[in-house]
Amino acid sequence: MDDERPALPYTICFCVHRERVLMLLRARPPFVDRWNGLGGKRVGSETPQRCVRREVREEAGIDLAHADRLRAVGTVTWPAGASRTGMYAYVAEFVDADVTWPGRRAVPEGQLEWLPSAWVCDHGNRAVVSNIPWFLPRMLTDEPPVEYHCDDPADNLERMLLRPLPTTSS
Repeated sequence: MDDERPALPYTICFCVHRERVLMLLRARPPFVDRWNGLGGKRVGSETPQRCVRREVREEAGIDLAHADRLRAVGTVTWPAGASRTGMYAYVAEFVDADVTWPGRRAVPEGQLEWLPSAWVCDHGNRAVVSNIPWFLPRMLTDEPPVEYHCDDPADNLERMLLRPLPTTSS
């Protein structure tokens, strides 16, 4: 199998404080009225990490430079015609509660809320974008990054494959 893979156009980040994850209840497509992580589309030659830092700052007002740990946890991919597309995934860990707030906070993209990770990762939870319970539990551990390949780009995921990420030589 050829490990040459094109750059992915999107990023996603899960900000975590203890057993809570910051989620966005989307007001706009895709996934209107569903809880999702923060992130978005890369601009120009923007690196994935620069993109995720910009998106989290724009969507939640959180500067990831203040995270106790920012980890690249893999990629999430899905079919796109004869090819595949997807997003670079990150987990930002915060020890200090100063970054959190109680209840929901209105933002242009929807509503932000710090939700229990067990609720977010529940496969029976239809309020969360369907692929998140498939990949987020592993991302919240210290397992090495992998590609999480979702078999369906729509919101009815039935199967996900874990693939090793390509290695880079120095």
